[in-house]
Amino acid sequence: MIIDAHVHFGNSFWGRFSPEFLIEIIGENIGICSNLAGIDAYTGQDEIEANLEMLKVSRKYPQIKPLAVCQPDRTETANKIRKLLEEHNEFVGLKFHPEFTKLEADSNKYDEYLQLASEYKLPCLYHSGHIKSKFSSPILIYEKAKKFPNVPVILGHLSTGPKSSHKKAIEIILESIEKNTATLYADISWVEIEDVIMLIEALQKTSKGDYTHRIMWASDAPVGEHNQRRELYAENLKRFHTEITAYFNDKNLLNNLLYNNAKNLFKLQPDFS
Repeated sequence: MIIDAHVHFGNSFWGRFSPEFLIEIIGENIGICSNLAGIDAYTGQDEIEANLEMLKVSRKYPQIKPLAVCQPDRTETANKIRKLLEEHNEFVGLKFHPEFTKLEADSNKYDEYLQLASEYKLPCLYHSGHIKSKFSSPILIYEKAKKFPNVPVILGHLSTGPKSSHKKAIEIILESIEKNTATLYADISWVEIEDVIMLIEALQKTSKGDYTHRIMWASDAPVGEHNQRRELYAENLKRFHTEITAYFNDKNLLNNLLYNNAKNLFKLQPDFS
C-alpha cells in the first residue's frame, strides 16, 4: 500500500477531474486530497462549498483522505473553517496555494488558519513555488512557519524550478531543523530523482540525526499530463521505487517515504478505514 501525499479532484483551470478519474489513476493507493475547485480563484466556489464537496467524496471513497482548502485571499477571518473543523473531524490537514491565489505566503492573512492548525494539531500543505516566486517561495513559507513552530508545514513539490531552487529549499529545511525554528516537511511531487536523493542525503546527516521522516512521496495527480494515465503514474512510482532502492539499499527508508511518513503525519489508521 502506498500513500500519495498530494492529489486532487475537482473542476478548475487545470482541468475537470472526477474523483473516479483520480481513483482510476492511483489504483488502490491512498490519496491525501484537496478540491481544485476551491483553489482555482476563477471557479467562484468558496472554501466551505469546496470542502463540503471534498467531504462527500472522502466519505464515498475511504481511500481519499480530505484536506480542507483555505482561501485567506478571499476571507476576512478563518471562522468558517473553524466551524467546519468543529463539525467534521475527517479533515487530515489544511491546504494553501499562494501562487495561484496571488497572496504572499508570509501574509498575516494566513495567521488565523495556522492558529487553527495549531489548535487542531493539523499539518498544512502549501504549494511551494520557485525560490524566487513573490507568492509561494519556500523562503516566504518558512517565514510564516517560524511564527507557528509547532505546526507541521509541508513544502509541496519541495519547490518548483531547477536544481538551484531545490538546493535552497533543502537549505531552508536544514536550517529549520538545526535551529529548531519551524517544523518543515516536503513532498517530492515533480522533483527529479537526483534532487530527491540530494534531499534524502541532506536529511540523513543533520546534527540531530536522521530526519528523513520529514519527506513524503507524492505525485500531484491528476495535474500534469503524465499524471492522467494510470500506466504512466504506475511507471513513475516504479521508477522511484527502483532508483531509491538501488541507491540506498534500505527497505525501511523506502517504506517510510512511500507510506509511514505520511501515515504518521496525517494520523491515519493502519487499515485506513
